[in-house]
Amino acid sequence: MAVFNYGWVVALSGFFMHLCLGTLYCWGALTPYITSYLRKFDPTLQYSDTIIVFMLTPAAQAMAMPVSGMIEKKIGPRITALIGGVIFAAGVAFSAYATTIRQLLITYAFTFGVGMGIVYMNPITCGMKWLPDRKGVISGIVVAGFGLGGAFFNVLGAYICNPENKQPDPFFDEDVADRVPLMFMVLGAAYFVMITLSALLLRDPTEEELQLLHASESKSQDLEERTPIKPKPHPSLSKDVDLAGFLCDGRGYLLWAMMTATTMAGILVIGTYKTYGNQHGFTDRTLTIIGSITLVVNGAGRLFYGALADTIGFKMSMVACFSLQALMVLFFVPSTISPILYCLVVCGTIANYGANFPLYPTATAEIFGTKYVGQNYGVVFSGFAAAGILLKLGLSAGFLSYETLILLTSFGSGIGAIGAYSLTSPWWDKKEI
Repeated sequence: MAVFNYGWVVALSGFFMHLCLGTLYCWGALTPYITSYLRKFDPTLQYSDTIIVFMLTPAAQAMAMPVSGMIEKKIGPRITALIGGVIFAAGVAFSAYATTIRQLLITYAFTFGVGMGIVYMNPITCGMKWLPDRKGVISGIVVAGFGLGGAFFNVLGAYICNPENKQPDPFFDEDVADRVPLMFMVLGAAYFVMITLSALLLRDPTEEELQLLHASESKSQDLEERTPIKPKPHPSLSKDVDLAGFLCDGRGYLLWAMMTATTMAGILVIGTYKTYGNQHGFTDRTLTIIGSITLVVNGAGRLFYGALADTIGFKMSMVACFSLQALMVLFFVPSTISPILYCLVVCGTIANYGANFPLYPTATAEIFGTKYVGQNYGVVFSGFAAAGILLKLGLSAGFLSYETLILLTSFGSGIGAIGAYSLTSPWWDKKEI
């Protein structure tokens, strides 16, 4: 009889932890309330000013991720995740006292982001140790929570701040805006409870457990011939490479550049879909519902592409995803003729955007090994932060229209597809930085 693999428990606990981390994607739905509240203290604030909070949060997350990998090596995934969860929840709760953009950058962008970075890779790295042949599925299950979390917490935030579904013009009145501190406190408390309970389930496998699981799997393979869950990897994709070795390999820099290019479309759509929809006459409730649907699709896309990577390999999964994204985002601006069409295009864009987050850790683990994947992927993930900063600069540039930025993000996704195809080329074996 097959032995139960505790890695599935780790993946499920990681899913619930990422439900909380995924509230990063609530920003597009919550920014009308938050911006309206901050305008009480600075009436000159615009949506283009407050989006910097969303854009810079991944930067704080990216800074913390390699450090988290080092801490996890010393004290294990459980304690590391508990520490990160406390920091994460505190950042949200303390945002209730922020009255300026600078204060919100400290509490929400930095503290919230650092906590997210500490927690993020722990369940993925731990799950890969239990299930090394299911890297894509483990990544997909865990980060699916990241996408789905916003679907629930979007609705909760809207219920707290705007229970009567009032319409901004273009900002909300004080009766809606004044509920923002309460929203931050409720969300912070919910995150603390969920992450703490989930983190307690994390633990690395012992040598005895790994031997038992390996023996059980070998017996199953003897009894039943089955095809491998993924193509045989390239010979150079098997050894464990530490952070120093990663930084000496050109593929690490290529992955970073690809992460920057292929996440831009999703960041732009998530951060602006609600305000852009408001400008084209869609109601606040309609856009909240659209946001929740797209975040469900975000989670589903992560599961799908994670499983696909284990089936056809990360390279071809990336090529398919990024090519489709390049085409999908071109329809974003024309889709405002109909709320249904708008929802479909945003859903498609976010589904492919979410695929980045199981595909890149899987690619990092396949190319550089699982032992140091937390540290190595932390560097790759910083490309996500770079994408946010570049978009903020683009939105602030007077010579670039919103429509031009949309076209540039489509181009970036296409370039990412080309880069993905070259990741396993034997040419890299001869190159060293």
